Amino acid sequence: MKNNSFLKIALSVNSNPGIYALLLGSGLSRSAGILTGWEIVLDLIRKLAALHQEKPEPDPETWYVQKFGEPPDYSKLLDRLTSTSAERMTLLKSYFEPNEEEKEQGLKLPTPAHRAIAKLVKLGCFRMILTTNFDRLIEKALRDEGIEPDVISNEDDLKGALPYIHSKCYVVKLHGDYLDTRIKNTKSELSNYSSELNAFLDRVFDDFGLIICGWSGTWDIALRKAILRSPNRRFSTFWLAKDSPSEEAKKIIQHKKAEVIHIESADWFFTDLLQRIESLKEIEKPHPISVAVAVEMVKKYLSEDKHFIRLRDLLHQETEKLYKEIFSSKFPVKISVLNKEMYKKRIKQYEALSEILLNMFSTISYYGSRKHARLLTQTLNRISSLPLERNDGLVPLINLQYYPALLLLYIGGISALASENYHCLKAILIDSSYRDITSNERKTLISKVYTWSVFDSASNTHKWLPIENAESRYTPISDYLNQFLFQYLSVYLPDNRDFDEIFDLFEYILNVVYMDLVDEYWSPYGSYAWRYRKYRKKAPIDRFIEEVIQQGAEAEILKVGFFESSVERFKKVVEDQKSFLKKIRKNFW
Repeated sequence: MKNNSFLKIALSVNSNPGIYALLLGSGLSRSAGILTGWEIVLDLIRKLAALHQEKPEPDPETWYVQKFGEPPDYSKLLDRLTSTSAERMTLLKSYFEPNEEEKEQGLKLPTPAHRAIAKLVKLGCFRMILTTNFDRLIEKALRDEGIEPDVISNEDDLKGALPYIHSKCYVVKLHGDYLDTRIKNTKSELSNYSSELNAFLDRVFDDFGLIICGWSGTWDIALRKAILRSPNRRFSTFWLAKDSPSEEAKKIIQHKKAEVIHIESADWFFTDLLQRIESLKEIEKPHPISVAVAVEMVKKYLSEDKHFIRLRDLLHQETEKLYKEIFSSKFPVKISVLNKEMYKKRIKQYEALSEILLNMFSTISYYGSRKHARLLTQTLNRISSLPLERNDGLVPLINLQYYPALLLLYIGGISALASENYHCLKAILIDSSYRDITSNERKTLISKVYTWSVFDSASNTHKWLPIENAESRYTPISDYLNQFLFQYLSVYLPDNRDFDEIFDLFEYILNVVYMDLVDEYWSPYGSYAWRYRKYRKKAPIDRFIEEVIQQGAEAEILKVGFFESSVERFKKVVEDQKSFLKKIRKNFW
């Protein structure tokens, strides 16, 4: 039963990247030799009593109240024990930062659990970490993995923070940071949160599933209330427990319909979870050596014209391999019921199968010449031509069969634009076509393969994308493609800001070409439609438009044949797009 539970949580996390939030309590840091917040308060009281040459035992809290006439307060304790900020810093560090002896013993350093969580964040499994701990072990583990988290440790941080939908990793220190005297420690402090923190937690508990570890649910009254008032159960809750849950925990478990999983330790569980998910990902994707070898072969064949036939054969071979997989019996479109989990799983399967071809395609688009451009067209034409029998079934699954073609369209177009390779861009956006199953005629590819068609907006399956908060995003498909493709294209565009600009420019060009060739009144708008609303500088798209108009017939995009090489035609579609976006924005803002 235990193995089944571990497998279930591993499958859920792997199939729903970024959907689960971690709630980590003091149990996670105990094995690192770090005291809980209340234990630190009691130890500070003992130190204070020693200064007064008194013995506070057996109840340091009672001694403090009788001595000072008020409940113990973290900030006041520090004031009574230290005279300067330097002294205070030294005292606090002794609880949380290791000395040389402690380092040798492995104390006050990230535990195997912290390390495993950081690696899982790097794999994209988690993006939201809530913790009641004051230490910085999770932040250190993340930074050791090259991840700079957005850390929230007080209300001021919360007010100025980047929205979590745009963050690679959010670490929310619910009770504060050890170097901030505003930490929450006493019963009264733990009873209530600010309205800002409560509103934030309401959103988090509504948007995410939960994996709770090392938290008893007993003392943190405000946190307990926040979970209990959350009505949403879209995603599962898993409660990891070494011992039997407390009575307070049982109320939360009942309310969230949580599955209780008994574990040996946090270190053991998260290490095991990491191993299971790494194994799942290894099964899902081609071996990385095969991808690297394919890319190097493409580069070699591109370097000399005498290798053109070899390049063509290599690309054809991988195209046919992907084509047969997409339209095989492994991916039926005739099924009785389709749910969110099945749909997301198929998305991930298509992505894994397409990996080698995506890398080859982007390499040709970036480095290829005019001669190589037709290979891109041939590949897109093949991948987007559905067999007749694959047009009978559930519409969302029929449309999703075009997803590999959409990925090729985007990755090739962005790569070509990044190197200003307009011959390859034209081969992708204008020269490519698909075979219409009904008429058996070839039609412009982008009239069929675009975001809102592949992810079937009519059935709302675009809200099932494996991206956080898909339901409330303006352009969930573009946002997801941006996030997914960056891992491939960072070799050409390592700065994510540069990548966003080229991504948006590609989507804009795709849309004006769509209005030019398909429909002058509508286009499948993307993230660019909203990203530059409050942009203080001239937006990259505006700069591009100005350059084309200024250069006129000499503009590279017109010279290769876009907009029939007419600057007047380009101006018209720019105005058509502007009018269309104006209508769209009225619906949102």
